[in-house]
Amino acid sequence: MKAGNRTARGVGVLLGLVIGAASTVAAQETLLGGSPFRGRDLLSEKLCTQCHSVWGHGGQLAPDMSNAVAEKSWLDLVGDFWNHTPRMIDAMEQRGHSWPTLDQSEMADLLSYLYYLRLFDRPGDAARGAIAYSQHKCSNCHSLGGKGGGHGGPLDRFSAYPSSVMLAQAMWNAGPQMQRDQLGRGAAIPTFLSTEMADLQAFIRATGLRRDLRVELLPLPDPAHGARLFHAKHCDACHRTDGTGPGPRLGSAARGRTVSEIAGILWNHSYAMYDQMNAAGIPLPRFQRSELADLISHLYSLSFVGRRGDVDRGAALFAEKGCAGCHRGPSAVAADLAGSSVTADATALSAAMWNHAPEMHSLMAERAVAWPQFEAGEMEDLAAYLRRIAKHKGGGDR
Repeated sequence: MKAGNRTARGVGVLLGLVIGAASTVAAQETLLGGSPFRGRDLLSEKLCTQCHSVWGHGGQLAPDMSNAVAEKSWLDLVGDFWNHTPRMIDAMEQRGHSWPTLDQSEMADLLSYLYYLRLFDRPGDAARGAIAYSQHKCSNCHSLGGKGGGHGGPLDRFSAYPSSVMLAQAMWNAGPQMQRDQLGRGAAIPTFLSTEMADLQAFIRATGLRRDLRVELLPLPDPAHGARLFHAKHCDACHRTDGTGPGPRLGSAARGRTVSEIAGILWNHSYAMYDQMNAAGIPLPRFQRSELADLISHLYSLSFVGRRGDVDRGAALFAEKGCAGCHRGPSAVAADLAGSSVTADATALSAAMWNHAPEMHSLMAERAVAWPQFEAGEMEDLAAYLRRIAKHKGGGDR
């Protein structure tokens, strides 16, 4: 896609999210029902950007949200929101702002957007990329900037892209041939660590020769389309989300990784996957256009769901955090959470906690009760317990 005026406004691997330009990609749903594209707009509509920035763009009174959400699951993000709620309520009251409410779909959209931010890479380092290019002996087969071998074809065309995902897609599609060539020459198969794919892309971008110096901006990766591709390309034959397949659960492998890091992991395991798929009679998937980017965004979103919480630990937390004093039994001074419909769904629970936060803040101040803080994993345990008591109160699964 050429970076014309419309493209510059509408699509981009990073700038479309940072600046908030309107994306031409249709809003799609992630596993938990949220659209990161709608969530991006909500961040401004709900005045969040008056205090918070995203990748440095926006308000400077509160933490940059792109850093605050790193490697957190859905309910861990909810726990973080909760931990900072009293401070946010006081700050908004001082500035004359009313507390913004979020319905279930809006909460899903907003949290999806915040999680989606970490999919994108910060720019790679061209100097480190030059070292990786040399160490992996890429020039033995490929030319770049007019130098290097010609057997594997020039890499200059990839210098048009900000992201390494198109390079990774081409490497995947050519993988079997590359494997045969490397084995035939007795060459080591390269593996990529940490930010090496992003750094390699930065080196290619700085070194490659091309007539048109405009940047090729890709559509924003679509996790919903990636989920469909995951099934259509037969990835779920080995990698099942319930962990029953012969391959590893990809949500854990993708947790906290950027698009280039996930692309590197896919490449590192590609040769083993080729052999296993051949043995199982599964056709080797090939990717075109933005398909690999969409698939990677789906793999990334799998870790957003988080782990299954520990019900027993959640029950203990319900007492330890003081929740039972207000939210359980006939003497409850706030909503009795046993059997409440909001506890049976993570999205509803998230929205209810947010919307009722000012009321809870006032009530807890009146009763001189300390605002409970949640550490990583605790909100998942608490939510598991609340789902359990909702199920028992309601007499069945929901």
